[in-house]
Amino acid sequence: MLSKKVILIAGACGRIGLALSKMALKYNATVVLADINEKRLAELSKEFKDFKDKTAFVVLDNTSKKSINEAFESAKNSFGQVDAFVNATYPLAKIKTKPYYELEYEEICAQLNIHLGSFILASQEAVKFFKKQGYGNIINLSSIMGSFAPKFENYKNTNMQSSLEYSVIKAGINHLGVWLAKELFNTNIRVNTVVSGGILDKQNENFLQAYRACCASKGMLEADDVCGLIVFLLSDLSLYIRGQSLVVDDGWSL
Repeated sequence: MLSKKVILIAGACGRIGLALSKMALKYNATVVLADINEKRLAELSKEFKDFKDKTAFVVLDNTSKKSINEAFESAKNSFGQVDAFVNATYPLAKIKTKPYYELEYEEICAQLNIHLGSFILASQEAVKFFKKQGYGNIINLSSIMGSFAPKFENYKNTNMQSSLEYSVIKAGINHLGVWLAKELFNTNIRVNTVVSGGILDKQNENFLQAYRACCASKGMLEADDVCGLIVFLLSDLSLYIRGQSLVVDDGWSL
């Protein structure tokens, strides 16, 4: 399904990024695992030793043009091309979690800058690379929090909260895909966004039960549950899907 495709995955050390790397290899892709976590990349290079000819590992800081361009050039030098770029990063500003109404201006900007700003920057540099190459495929990972109103009742009896700035960031990532897809008409570069439901990560049991009650069959997803759609978007079966925000959430948004 992905034979002869070279996929550059930013955030490859994260839950979805790592699951996607494994699934892409299963479907015969060549995968460049890119992440800011150099130590974890070194560990993964050992874990993926059986795929030595089909993988490369690149340190990538999505807030740096230089780092992004070096990652693309490294992938091209290793495998001759880059067919697709998947941004599965989840950058966080180093600020203390606070209720929305207590955030300072600088704290709001810090979150917007590193998360939404890095997605815009990475997409910008990916487009430049793909324009030179003559084709490309960009897939950004987003969240249902950027497409739908929160279900605040899911957070009752927990110390968790639905973050406004997170929702605004994810909404921005969704519209980034729409804007780019339209601007890139007739360039042989397509852009889509995968809008994911919540991913299991040892959340509070009260939250998990409340969330499950809003879903069709499973509730919170595991990383693998999102990757099938991404693999489809990476394949030639989806050539004419452009500028879409495609939802995988077990019906939470219904």
